[in-house]
Amino acid sequence: MIRSPARKSRRSPRRGVLGGLVFLLLAAAPGRGHAEEKPLRTTPAEAPFPHTPRTEWMKVEGPTGARFLTAVLRPKGTGPFPVVVVLHGSNGLTQSYLSVAEDVARAGFVVVLGCWQAGDANTVGTRICSEATPQARWVADPAGNSGKELIALARTLKGGRADRIGLLGISRGGHAALWAASTGAGVQAVVVDAPAHAPNVDPAPAKPLDVLAGLAAPVLMLHGTADPVIPVGQSQEYERAARAAGKDVTALYFGGVGHMALLAPESQVDARKRAITFLKEHLSN
Repeated sequence: MIRSPARKSRRSPRRGVLGGLVFLLLAAAPGRGHAEEKPLRTTPAEAPFPHTPRTEWMKVEGPTGARFLTAVLRPKGTGPFPVVVVLHGSNGLTQSYLSVAEDVARAGFVVVLGCWQAGDANTVGTRICSEATPQARWVADPAGNSGKELIALARTLKGGRADRIGLLGISRGGHAALWAASTGAGVQAVVVDAPAHAPNVDPAPAKPLDVLAGLAAPVLMLHGTADPVIPVGQSQEYERAARAAGKDVTALYFGGVGHMALLAPESQVDARKRAITFLKEHLSN
């Protein structure tokens, strides 16, 4: 694994039942840089996967009417805990992403894992996410469709810290995480794995490089050097531009590893450990 040194930087709610629906009022105050202002509505949902202990499933309805199937995983203890929002790749919500969320929750975080997008791939995961934002809407407006509904939910959770929110985006979810962190989401840390800076869709959404100037959180970027889906050169280009712009970016390149170091058998233990260490460093103070 090749590590690029990072730039140094200083680190510096509730649900009420009404007619069977739960209304979440956002905790963001004016001037705090949080883009989400409208209330969200949630309803309980059945788990799409078996054996998900300490996990609450719900559907979150956003302002556009899209519905985001979401899991909230909690660590042991009473908290309050920092919150990490996990954004899946183009194959939708799968048990592989759930396993990442479970490891992060065991490390002492409340975790939000949800269907931030309904991709076009014909997979079980995208069918699970069929009610979420259509891919075409993401392509047209990546800032407005970058998982911000899930970030808004994260700020309202009992036992969670609204002032300590992190993003963990994988593949296409990495594109969304970088866009959210660069367009006013008000998060405090970002981890991206094999982020799809230039996803292979036609038409393609604008690149995270286009909004790099707005990046306002430290970033840990993971990427396998043998990635056949998202070439590692895309992350290297982003890293160079971020450093030139004075942004706080750490890049870890996993030699010979393919797509998604957090999921690849040969790298997942190390990659998850490093991701959790980074999140603790920036969210647990």
